[in-house]
Amino acid sequence: MNALYTILDRRLVPAGTLLFAAGQPGDAAYLIVSGRLEVFLERPDGDLVLAQRGPGEIVGEMAILDKRPRSASVRALEDSALVAITEEQLAHRIAETDPILCMCLGVVLDRYRETVALLEHMKGSAPPPAEAKSHSPSGPTANDAFTSALNTLVLEREIRDGVRAGQFEMHYQPIVRLSSRRLAGFEALMRWRHPHRGMVPPVEFIPVAEASGLISELTAFALAEAGRVLPEFMLAAMRNLSWIENQLFMSVNVSGHDLAAASFPQLIADLIARTGIEPDRLKIEVTESLLMRDPERAAAALAECRQAGLGVAIDDFGTGYSSLSYLSTLPITTLKIDRAFVRTLLTDRTSRRIVQTILRLADDLEIPVVAEGIEQVEEADLLTEMGCALGQGYLFGKPMPLHSAIATTCGWAAAAPMERRAQI
Repeated sequence: MNALYTILDRRLVPAGTLLFAAGQPGDAAYLIVSGRLEVFLERPDGDLVLAQRGPGEIVGEMAILDKRPRSASVRALEDSALVAITEEQLAHRIAETDPILCMCLGVVLDRYRETVALLEHMKGSAPPPAEAKSHSPSGPTANDAFTSALNTLVLEREIRDGVRAGQFEMHYQPIVRLSSRRLAGFEALMRWRHPHRGMVPPVEFIPVAEASGLISELTAFALAEAGRVLPEFMLAAMRNLSWIENQLFMSVNVSGHDLAAASFPQLIADLIARTGIEPDRLKIEVTESLLMRDPERAAAALAECRQAGLGVAIDDFGTGYSSLSYLSTLPITTLKIDRAFVRTLLTDRTSRRIVQTILRLADDLEIPVVAEGIEQVEEADLLTEMGCALGQGYLFGKPMPLHSAIATTCGWAAAAPMERRAQI
C-alpha cells in the first residue's frame, strides 16, 4: 500500500497527536491509509468519544463539504499515515453532482451537526461504545473502493505534476479524403509520457482529469499546441500539393466540462489572436455523451466557436440516444461515425444499413462525414462507394508524434495505404 501514496500530500501522525480540534476551520479531509483515529468532543467531565476510524475511512470531510468549522476533534490512537484530500478536489466533484443529490447531502450534513450538538449538551448520558460507532470498511468491495480512491488521488496528483513538468504531448492521426485518398487533415490526440510508466493511454487519465477539473488545463494545452503546429503542417503541405488538400485542418477534442466553462469562447478567441491561424482550419471535436450533460450550454459555446470561424465535429455519432436532435440544435459541420460500425461493416448487414442511413441523412443536411477506425482497404473502398467523404484509421496511419506527422505530410501518396499499414 505504501507505494500507492508515496507521491501524495500525506501526514505521518504519531499516536496521541491532535489532528484538528472542534471549531477550527477545515482546509482538508484525510483518508486513513494505516493506523487508527478517534473522533471526540471535549467536555469538562471527560471527552465524549463519538467514533473510531481506521484504514480506508475518511475524517474531517464535514468542514470542507459545508464550509463550516470542525464539528468535532480528532486525534491519533496509533501511529497513523494519512492522505490529504483538499477542498479544491472535493469542490469540483460536488459541483458536477446532480442538484438533488447535493440537496440530500446538505440535509445529511445539517442533521449530523444537529446530532453532534445534542450530544455535546447531554449531561450524564454514557455514549455507546466507540467500537459500535466505527464504520471501518470490510470485505472485498470496501477494499476495492479504498484502493480505487487512493489510486485516483495518486493519478490526479501525477496529472497535475505532469502538466507542470511538460510530460503531456500531442500525437496526430491522418484524416483522408476517401474519393481521392488525398490527405485532408489530422486529429490531435493527447498522450502522456510518464517518467516511470512510459506512455499512459488516454483511457486511463482522461476520466480522472475530467472528474477533477484538470481537463481544462489539458484542453488549453491541446489547443495551444494545435495553434502552434498548424503553420508547420501548412508548410509541409505546400511541398506536396499533389496529394494534400488545400484546406488542411486540425481537429482537437474538448470535454463537456470545457464547453460548460464561461471562459471557453474567450480561450478560443485568444488562441486565434495569438497564433494568427485561419479559424476554419481548426475543428472542435465533442462526443455525444458529453453534450448530453448540458446541451443548452454546449450549444451556446459551440455557436460562439462557429461565429469565430471554427468547425464543429460530433464524435462517435450514432452511439448516443439523442443523435438526431443534435443535428437541428447544434451548429455541426462534421459527423464522425463510430468505429464500432466500421469494424463490422464488411460482415454485418445491420451495421452497413446504419452507416448508409447516417450518410444519406448527412448528405441531405450537407454535413460531411468522417468514418473512424478504418483498417482494411475493403472498408475504405466500400465507404467510398457509399458516399462517405472522409476516413480515419490505422489503414492510413496511427497517431504519431509531430516530427513523424510532418514527415508523413511531406511524403503522402494516395497509392500507398497498404504500404503504410504494413509498417504499423
